[in-house]
Amino acid sequence: MLQAIREKAQGWIAWAIVILISIPFALWGIQEYLGVGVEPEVAVINGDPVTQRTLDQRTREFRENMRATLGQNYIADMFDDAILKPQVLDALIEEKVLVDTAADWNLRMSDDQARGVIASIPAFQRDGHFDQQAYDAIVRNRGMTRAGFEQSIRQELAVGQLRSGIRESAFVTEWDMATRVRLQDETRTASFARIPADAYRDQVVVTPELLREFYDANLDMFRTPERVKLSYLVLDAETLGGFIEVSDENLRRYFEDHRSEFVAREERAMRHILFSVPAGAPDDEVAEAQAEALSVLERLRGGEDFTALAKTFSDDPGSADNGGDLGWVERGVMVAPFETAAFALGKGEISELVRTDFGFHIIQVTDTRGGSDAGFEDVREQVVAAYKKFEGENLYFDYAERLAESAYENSASLAPAAEALGLTIQTTDWITRDSRLQGPLSSPKVLNLAFADDVLVEGHNSELIESNAQQSVVLRVAEHEPAGVKPFDDNLALIEEAYRNEKSSQAAAETGAAAIASLKSGDKTLSQVAADNAWQFTQPEAIGRDNDVVPAEVLATIFKVPPPESEQARYTGVVSGTGDYMLIELADVKGGSLESLPVAERPLLAEQMAGQVAASQMRYVTQSLRDQADVEKKPISE
Repeated sequence: MLQAIREKAQGWIAWAIVILISIPFALWGIQEYLGVGVEPEVAVINGDPVTQRTLDQRTREFRENMRATLGQNYIADMFDDAILKPQVLDALIEEKVLVDTAADWNLRMSDDQARGVIASIPAFQRDGHFDQQAYDAIVRNRGMTRAGFEQSIRQELAVGQLRSGIRESAFVTEWDMATRVRLQDETRTASFARIPADAYRDQVVVTPELLREFYDANLDMFRTPERVKLSYLVLDAETLGGFIEVSDENLRRYFEDHRSEFVAREERAMRHILFSVPAGAPDDEVAEAQAEALSVLERLRGGEDFTALAKTFSDDPGSADNGGDLGWVERGVMVAPFETAAFALGKGEISELVRTDFGFHIIQVTDTRGGSDAGFEDVREQVVAAYKKFEGENLYFDYAERLAESAYENSASLAPAAEALGLTIQTTDWITRDSRLQGPLSSPKVLNLAFADDVLVEGHNSELIESNAQQSVVLRVAEHEPAGVKPFDDNLALIEEAYRNEKSSQAAAETGAAAIASLKSGDKTLSQVAADNAWQFTQPEAIGRDNDVVPAEVLATIFKVPPPESEQARYTGVVSGTGDYMLIELADVKGGSLESLPVAERPLLAEQMAGQVAASQMRYVTQSLRDQADVEKKPISE
């Protein structure tokens, strides 16, 4: 057939074919035939497009950076494309607007500045020096040319100059600081009474019709999250160590190889008095120090207190104030003459004068420990435990590899892996995406994989999850319950409980509103009204914004109320987290004073405030520039 086409495709026939092919190529370009047409755009900023591919790449880079930064705390659901891509696109828009602004403002960076920054990047260095080959390889792997990368560095430096110019223009005045301190350190004199919702619980009228109406109006209250039960296998070195059979020969060999683990090193608790003699001191100065040391030594032998004499005479600034105490000391820490003398003393004994490069010492040993000459039989139980742990850790890596392989090869069940490795399949109770798991399931990766499509939808075993260096798990979903709303008839007890809670809380709030109206008349104080109604009354001392005793909702409300304008207190209320109504009386407000802030702390406060002002200015300028820019957003593909 091909031969026939070749024979016939001559003369005018061939020319006709060429023309027919050329016309569409000329009109639409060969890329349309190759399926590589214009890349889809997600935004156009000042006439320059941002492509879907750029957005995808920057999203991947951000996600990987967060994965590396957060480690085990990384939660995949928080970085889903639907959540992340719009945020990354906003960052790209902000970046482009700032680049354009830097160019409009003629902010430029020289070639030398750009080269200096590039040379200082650790990734481009080998043995502390810039490596051209490493630079070329990394730039190439990022899909960029040298010129393109260097231009991006220039742009980053120019934008950095723009940001610095805005941020470093921020300043705070003393009035600003005084205002901050006045509000930050403000204290309020207030009291509150609790009107219990439970007091109205028995008064709530309940009928099936009211419950149905409440249920229909509050479906979100009875919504259940998606949840699963997990089956899992735990592999850990400690358990494997229990499988190890021990022999006397192996135990003795292990003991000899690890003797220091079972035989404690000798230590002395000691104190000293130092009579300092500088290096090269003349003989008369040495003799004077020695005479003083001998005098103190005689006083010690006469029964005087070592601690008191050390505090009075010792020239060692590190121990004199502690009575010469040096704590526990093992061999190899002190200089040789000091160590030799100290380790020759028994508990409670005092040395003769000891000469070192520092001067003359008087040493006393106050306690001793270690230095045991215990043999194998004396510590056999400890050796057995340590040997099993050691061998269990050696087995762990082999078993972990076998567990991963078996779970992958038999992805529809954990039973083959459990049988092959002698492990027991365990099962959790119901858990949700927000559950806080403990023990071997505490790794954030457990929930990430449990709700991943491969495990949840496809029904496969998970990959091996390392709980810690010597423990890992493999899991699968045993049961799955989608998110939804429980039917009315299956949820009556919970619906009635919620209905009674709401209605009794409303009744308590109504009582509180009536009490506020009465209190504003000034006939009674809150304490008197609380006593009349047997409500719990609390009157704390001056309340600051960081008070951790006053209930959070009460504290927030206290600081929302305007200060009293006269001696008449202000009254308000708030519903607590338990449904009770908290009736609040605000009697006085006292602002903080800059004068009370130590002078040494004021520069720190000014620096902190300047940083906050700088960040606020940068946000304002960036938003203003963005509002002025020509920005067109387009649909983002997931």
